Amino acid sequence: SLGLKYTGTVGSGSFTFTPATGTAVTSGSIDINSGSANKFVITGSGTQTAGTSQTITITAKDAQGNTVTTYTGAKSLTFSGANNSSSPVTSPKVGSTDFGTATSVTFSNGVATASMSLYKVESASISVTDGSLTASGAGELAVGVSVGSFAKFSVAIAGPQTSGTAFTGTNTLTAQDAYGNTVTGFSAASNNVTVTASLTG
Repeated sequence: SLGLKYTGTVGSGSFTFTPATGTAVTSGSIDINSGSANKFVITGSGTQTAGTSQTITITAKDAQGNTVTTYTGAKSLTFSGANNSSSPVTSPKVGSTDFGTATSVTFSNGVATASMSLYKVESASISVTDGSLTASGAGELAVGVSVGSFAKFSVAIAGPQTSGTAFTGTNTLTAQDAYGNTVTGFSAASNNVTVTASLTG
């Protein structure tokens, strides 16, 4: 045996052996196949609006980064790396399955796609595992989740208060999207807020 070991991109090709002096020789064409599946890599958009979905791609790779085409069929995958929204509490999902719960995803020639929905404004790092292979580090998908459009207010008023006197304590009115994320761009100058009271004696 020549003791050769190839760690590059898979495909078909030849090898040329060139001596310091003399004539080079080139082998016939041979196929180089991928190694065994070693990791997952997730790709997709790096931006997403809270409450919306995007299609992500999960690829099974060998240690050299080649796609492992023999990784195929339905696989049980568990996703992680994003958090629940606050109001209402809504879990990130792949399809209709919450992160942290296994779901079946079908691979063809080492590649699968899935619909991912995120709800909390944050910088998420999406990972996935089948219990053996994992997407980690550069294999994770970094997603900046941005706030949705204004949908509601959240109000907190300290009590008791005194009639005829400016309210004291910490009193807040917060503009939010449908999932409780703060809409920092809300302006009462363009979207006037009317305050009404409903008191009983």
